[in-house]
Amino acid sequence: MLKLLNLLSLTAHANANAASKIYVCGTAQNSELAQVDYEGLTWVEIGGVGSRGEQGKITNVLTYDTWNDTVVQKAKGMTDAGSVDLEVARDPTDAGQIILRAGAAVGNNENYAFKEVRADGTNGNTGTVIYNRGLVAGLRRPGGRNEDFDLEVYTLAFQQEEIVVNPLDGGNAPVNTVVPAITGTAQVGETLTSDTGTFTGDATITYEYQWYRGGSAISGATSSTYDLVAADEGYIITVRVSASNDAGSAFAFSAATSAVAAA
Repeated sequence: MLKLLNLLSLTAHANANAASKIYVCGTAQNSELAQVDYEGLTWVEIGGVGSRGEQGKITNVLTYDTWNDTVVQKAKGMTDAGSVDLEVARDPTDAGQIILRAGAAVGNNENYAFKEVRADGTNGNTGTVIYNRGLVAGLRRPGGRNEDFDLEVYTLAFQQEEIVVNPLDGGNAPVNTVVPAITGTAQVGETLTSDTGTFTGDATITYEYQWYRGGSAISGATSSTYDLVAADEGYIITVRVSASNDAGSAFAFSAATSAVAAA
């Protein structure tokens, strides 16, 4: 009986790759992204994934010995975010694979964002999510014998450390029902204010803000108010509100202001 209990305990944590999914964003992402930035992207599933190679960072270990040392001294050096081989069963019409082929083209040095969703969620919640961003290199065709599949292999050369979002059990994640609203005058020198909009979900919900000028995020503009500056003149302003609780997160964009007028 004890052996059976031990076996059950082990298998409960043996999550297979089956039913996991990998997505790519078709818009180049050449700046470092935070979790909330990844969550705001539009994702396209990559179909026909057969294998994803080892991923994770590799840190150089530096060594130095002196005449007085009996043990070599070590220190951490530079960290490589890793390069992963992604193998797919070739499908010329698959939207995700089309993005990969474009990314791998000679001369394309753009970075693309990737999202892997593991099939380890419980109680209807999303499983582990792994985000990363990097170049797409390749492609390689393994070839093979009569009964081998037509495969393509890409190398994803990541440029920043992965972000891992663990699955959460139970509870209701936020869901937006009313988008945020901006109040204030769209004129240089004036202050705009955003409410949170309305999100349903289990308490306690926390909120984060990101203001946008003409569709581009404004660096450092992450509070519920935003003071309009000369650089905003002629642009529309929007805000993204992100809501989070212990069960997950969601976000919504406000309607745009009119074009910002001069002072």
